Amino acid sequence: MTNKKVKFKKIHEQSKDKIYRLCLGFTGNKMDADDLFQEVYIKVWNNLLSFRNESNINTWIYRIATNTAILFVSKRTKLNKKINQLEIENIAFINDNNDSIYSDENIMKLYKAISSMKEKDRIIISLLLEKNSYSEISEIVGMNISNVGVRINRIKKTLTKKMNSYEK
Repeated sequence: MTNKKVKFKKIHEQSKDKIYRLCLGFTGNKMDADDLFQEVYIKVWNNLLSFRNESNINTWIYRIATNTAILFVSKRTKLNKKINQLEIENIAFINDNNDSIYSDENIMKLYKAISSMKEKDRIIISLLLEKNSYSEISEIVGMNISNVGVRINRIKKTLTKKMNSYEK
């Protein structure tokens, strides 16, 4: 196996779950998340040899993922202008081994709420859910740490309101 293949396989294995959840947070449904996930890793593969180790490899992958997600969502929005919100009851998740976290109704409500937020807020909350530190989030999104903290508090309040509205 070539060095590129070995390196790609290693970073894919280390980051795939986090990146998939980020994709799901952007799209709100499994089918689009699968497409976006594939696009992200095609870009990672195509640009892997140009990575200069100036930052953490995970930061680099997150930047690719968030930029790809923003572009992906923008394209989908243009194609589907008449669709304003996802209807959770129309999303069917197939799980062969019955241990997927995505089958839980509350998690899906959370992802639905996240997918309806502004792009930067989706990025920030997705990174926080992946247990990134405020300084890592700051570096990835290009904001100072105190602004990240303020933004996270606002996002949490917004998500709480959206989640509560789904209960009604």
